[in-house]
Amino acid sequence: MARPRSFDPDEALDLARDVFWQKGFQGTSLDDITAATGLAKPSLYAAFGDKNALFLTVLERYHARIVAKAEQIINDGPSPREAIGRWLTGFVPFCSGVKGKRGCLSVNTSADGASMQKEVRKQVEGFNRRLEELLRARLRADRSQFSDGFDPDAVAHTIMAVYTGLMVLAKDAPDPARVRATLDQALKLLA
Repeated sequence: MARPRSFDPDEALDLARDVFWQKGFQGTSLDDITAATGLAKPSLYAAFGDKNALFLTVLERYHARIVAKAEQIINDGPSPREAIGRWLTGFVPFCSGVKGKRGCLSVNTSADGASMQKEVRKQVEGFNRRLEELLRARLRADRSQFSDGFDPDAVAHTIMAVYTGLMVLAKDAPDPARVRATLDQALKLLA
């Protein structure tokens, strides 16, 4: 991995994120992080704290980027079906094929046991809750576009279950067409 020429916290966090993503929280050592970032352990501690604190910062940043992008897409457009459809299809490359093989950092974190730590679990749960709240708010706001029996809360939760499930399956590098077919089925909930 490339080493930063001078200390750039954002670059160091991105490099650390890549190591955590590749090796998982449990499998990542401080030596791995110092090798990737080019920071000596004292500098790493001074900038980010211990491995746990660094990981929490990386995870928070990762979640914030995804939520900001989701908020932008889900709240845009004339219909929730079109907006949510764009959001879902936008992550097809991240849960299929070679690029998707590394999976989702948040899902991987839960799978590798890091979520046993209270603060990590709290962050992952908060991330999932924020995404579901975005979906729920959009579906509730445009409730009149759906049939009488439409349940925005249940549909938002189902879409999150599909999203999370696809991110779990991403490690198997499924064919993008298969992922799109799954999303097409999920979008039928918005008909």
